[in-house]
Amino acid sequence: MAEITAPVPALPASGILVPETVLSTTGATVSIEEALEVASVPMAFEYYPINDNELTKYKSVPVNAAIQQALTNIVRTVEPKSATLFRVVLPKGAELVRAVGTSGFRGYARGSTSISAQAVLYPVGIGGAAVAGWPILAVGASVMAMDMLAQREQRAHQRRVETILGRQEKRYVDSRIVTQRTTDKQLSAAISLMLDGQLPDLEVAKHRAGDEFETADIFLGETWAAIQSLLESANVSGAVDYRKLEEALGGKNRDLDHFFRHLYFARAAVVLGRKAILADAAKAALADPDNQYVAFRKSLERSAADVKQAESIEAQVTEALTTLEFTGSWHKTKKSITGRQSAFRERVMPSHIDPPDAVQYVALPSGEIHQLVPIEDQYDEGAPVEHSSAAAPMS
Repeated sequence: MAEITAPVPALPASGILVPETVLSTTGATVSIEEALEVASVPMAFEYYPINDNELTKYKSVPVNAAIQQALTNIVRTVEPKSATLFRVVLPKGAELVRAVGTSGFRGYARGSTSISAQAVLYPVGIGGAAVAGWPILAVGASVMAMDMLAQREQRAHQRRVETILGRQEKRYVDSRIVTQRTTDKQLSAAISLMLDGQLPDLEVAKHRAGDEFETADIFLGETWAAIQSLLESANVSGAVDYRKLEEALGGKNRDLDHFFRHLYFARAAVVLGRKAILADAAKAALADPDNQYVAFRKSLERSAADVKQAESIEAQVTEALTTLEFTGSWHKTKKSITGRQSAFRERVMPSHIDPPDAVQYVALPSGEIHQLVPIEDQYDEGAPVEHSSAAAPMS
């Protein structure tokens, strides 16, 4: 007698889809965000119906080739009866690269949006849903999110450089901005190619990004050493003489503009370094998903540690310079000291950068799937590259 299989209950119109392995590893005692932090495939899909008015805020572009079928299988699990938004949920604050290959991919962007409180969790795997392509989805969404974030970060830092552009350094500043932007565009183009199933040559872009990162790393290390020396020479109250600060950071010419330009260039270069490592890891993961990349993974982890260390030093530099108390002999007035201190701190603070929207797709009842890109991003300088190819019908 044939075994009777119980019918699979239909999923509701909204919820969260997560690989079963996420919950089987952690159990039900942790939040989904905590579970994703330690998962080998740290990703979920939040989905819910979207109306025509909401869709007008986005431009619809075709889904890229590398994740077409995997995404189609995920959408089939829900079988949407109306236009449904599928929003990729990537956890915050995790390390840049943990692994590639079948052991999981852990390179994903910071600043991604969290899961809605009212969403209900559904492990993907119920009803035999095809989830073999889930790691590919994690790689694709991660690298797209990182690309969008990196472009915003770089443009913000470079705009600050341009606001303090000294005439005598214009040629150097213009040349360095061109180098950073060209490298960034090469990495974005490579990401688009790998998402379309190609294996791009990353060597030139990686070399340029590496040069920029090493320059930034040296600058940040020297700056942190100079700040520590300043702090050691501070007076009993902990205040630092402003003239000593000018000399320590601005050199013999006491050119603090020069220092600020290099600080913002360093911040942009660290972003480039992070993006290059992620692109390299994504290329390997997409090229051969079954390869554990044991040796290559160690190389990636060393590079990721270097980026993390540079980010840590930059954070220490920023924290120290935005909390320094000034002292000096000019006019000996509290107002003069306070004014210089406030202006200096304002220039040190990095630009506020709004994280880009999460990577998201719309699935139509007709079976079509499209990526959604916010319309306002299309006209912003350095807007994210549309990582797309042909549309993926749910056939």
